[in-house]
Amino acid sequence: MGLRELKKQMTRQAITNAALRLTREKGLDSVTVDEIAREAFVSPRTVSNYFTSKEEAVLSAGALDWRSVIEEFARDPRTERPLEVMCELMCQFIRARPRDELELLRQSIELVDANPSLRSYQSAAITRLEDVVRDLMATRTGIDPATHMYPWLVAAAAGSAVRSALRLWEHSGADADRLPELIEEAFGQISAGLPAPQE
Repeated sequence: MGLRELKKQMTRQAITNAALRLTREKGLDSVTVDEIAREAFVSPRTVSNYFTSKEEAVLSAGALDWRSVIEEFARDPRTERPLEVMCELMCQFIRARPRDELELLRQSIELVDANPSLRSYQSAAITRLEDVVRDLMATRTGIDPATHMYPWLVAAAAGSAVRSALRLWEHSGADADRLPELIEEAFGQISAGLPAPQE
């Protein structure tokens, strides 16, 4: 990574961390872009160059960048049981994340629960992930999503598994090691047809 890209990455991180910190302290409605800029030692214009809104900045703190997972999935030669392949790659990715990054992710999920206005932004992020997975499934299988349900269902199942695992992880207060286990459990239950748990 060149110096210019590193500087941009550090600026982005400073903005997201400031947005998250201020929102946790004051509540989303009481935070302004100007305050985020001051906290991050940048101009309001710089904040706007990186993010379209304060909500986007908050949810970007600790947000998981799934691009490497998607790239691995695209290269993986296994075409059967795509959910198992996706689950395996996602869990590898999560286990490689630093704990402080996952803690920021947990804090941003907490804020979504406390601020309903953030939910549409979070939902949009999951939808973007599902769109990429759907298109990849179409490419891998040759099944046209314009006429067949399969790519849509695989993408929606993957998105639902990730969303459910993240929310249970945050609500349970479990440590970072538990997150990949929850992702495996979510994918496993979907693949098994969602049988009712046996007491």
